[in-house]
Amino acid sequence: MVNSTKILDYLMVYLLVAFSGIPFFYRSRIEVMIVCMLIPLAVFIYRQRRIDKFIIYYVVAVMLLQVGQMLKFYYLPLSTFLGLHIRILFAYLTLKAVGHRLPTYYVNIILFSILVSWLFYLPSYLPGFEGMLKSSVAPYFKHPFLKASNYKVSDNLILYTINTKGEAVGWLKRNSGPFWEPGAFSGFIIIALIFHVIKSKSVFSKQNLLLMAGLITTFSTSGLLVLAYLIVAYFWLQRSVIKRIALVPLFLIGFAYLFVSIDFMGAKIQKKLSFTSQTYNTRFKSAQIDILDFAKSPWVGLGQAKETRFGGKTEKRVIHRNNGVTDFLATFGLFAFCLYFILILLSLNSLCRYHNYDTRFALFALGAVLLIGFSEVYFSKVFFIALSMMSVLYAKRSLYPQQNVSV
Repeated sequence: MVNSTKILDYLMVYLLVAFSGIPFFYRSRIEVMIVCMLIPLAVFIYRQRRIDKFIIYYVVAVMLLQVGQMLKFYYLPLSTFLGLHIRILFAYLTLKAVGHRLPTYYVNIILFSILVSWLFYLPSYLPGFEGMLKSSVAPYFKHPFLKASNYKVSDNLILYTINTKGEAVGWLKRNSGPFWEPGAFSGFIIIALIFHVIKSKSVFSKQNLLLMAGLITTFSTSGLLVLAYLIVAYFWLQRSVIKRIALVPLFLIGFAYLFVSIDFMGAKIQKKLSFTSQTYNTRFKSAQIDILDFAKSPWVGLGQAKETRFGGKTEKRVIHRNNGVTDFLATFGLFAFCLYFILILLSLNSLCRYHNYDTRFALFALGAVLLIGFSEVYFSKVFFIALSMMSVLYAKRSLYPQQNVSV
């Protein structure tokens, strides 16, 4: 028998992910998100979910920040103002409509994305396969509601993005899954890995091994390094002294060996360390520029509008940023930066408590979130906004009493 409730829940979580990183959705104009937001809104109302005080404080804090930016720059376009609040509302409604099983649904969606991606990624090594996809299949997945972009956008089939170009090793192809590029896919996999480590209390469960296999096919150096970090963190928190003393150094030595022996990892990291890129800013060059931008407006940030964030500059080589951590700092300022990541920590801590897992892992998990954000601009996307709100799924206080509803 078809479980319509579960199907609806999966659809809502999928849309949360899709508007965060699948080009067919996140490149769409904001009107498309508003229409899709009607689904979690309708479910929220039908299931008689409660309105938490948390979301009131959250929205007020964001509005105060935007007022501060407006007073500083005398500029705040309506589209920028509403765009952020629509993403906040979309994230909150989805969280509340789905409930505490959202992390489980998210993990399953990422697992499904990995399996489907292999159906396209593995044959991409065959001559002519990608060309056939681009010419014969990809044109059917373009729609009239896409935003204009200064950047080259890879062909997207919704379930898979044709962006396999490798670095350092010419024959090596990389798996983007459904996301905009392989590094982004690795970041979403890392979040799924964090969720399932907490739930399963194991780093080597069957689901986690599949997540790791998917991450490896992205050949993302940042993803692989964060994976090593999480494995070391997991064993460091073990009660067994033998595991801590023996296995942690073993993993550190093993990953250090991989770094110096595998060409693509060492070469790519050296490239990303460059501060003199003549094409696009590397993550470290981006960090350097963002820190200088942050110094111009440290308390309220420069805002999301290009006119204030980049001083009216439009050349893509100049305004390109790929360090999500420092970009968020420069955009929203110090107070919002600290509060946002404290909220993510509280969400991860709440998830650990809910599954009776060592809450110290939440701090390591936050470290992993920051590390993946060091190479991708994630944090203003709707899924990560939802991550900063996830503690509401485990809170007891609300503005209106919760009614018992079967879901």
